[in-house]
Amino acid sequence: MNSLYNKLFKNGLSIKNIDISPLNDIAAQLPASGFIDLNIAERCLVLTLEAQNFCQEKIVQLDRLIGSLESEKNKAWSNAALTKAKAEGYKTAKDKEWFAQSDDDYIAACNELVLAKATKKWFENKVSYFSGWHYALKTFLKRDYVIENSSNIGYNSVDAVSGSLPSRDEDEVVASSDDIPWE
Repeated sequence: MNSLYNKLFKNGLSIKNIDISPLNDIAAQLPASGFIDLNIAERCLVLTLEAQNFCQEKIVQLDRLIGSLESEKNKAWSNAALTKAKAEGYKTAKDKEWFAQSDDDYIAACNELVLAKATKKWFENKVSYFSGWHYALKTFLKRDYVIENSSNIGYNSVDAVSGSLPSRDEDEVVASSDDIPWE
């Protein structure tokens, strides 16, 4: 069963095991030289949507991970302030607070949380990057279709779609090979 719960609450989700190779593959397929034709634009338009979808899915999973890491950070601080500080002989609340802030488990939990937030920001920036490409490609295609439709030639023109050929006026003079002086 493919449920939303299984999609969002992946057990064992870690920053270390997020595979970003699909994004790298898509970014490599975008035109680097600035040369874009109709086929490239249509293909890349779909790719940018796939990349945005991939990033948005990871952002939601990272939000869930950030919530979990915040809980772990709070738990590490509480454990350090209430249990470890007491065992070390600290008696005042301020001493326990200072001890907790310098506890290795608390610092590790804070670092994991910051890494998850930075990763989420990275994916948000990638969404913006691919969204910009998507807009540029869509604008290019719209402009290209307008030019093609206004020129009355090509596959999207009225004549090409209807299959009619240009007609000849009856008054038009048709030259034959006899009218040309062949010397």
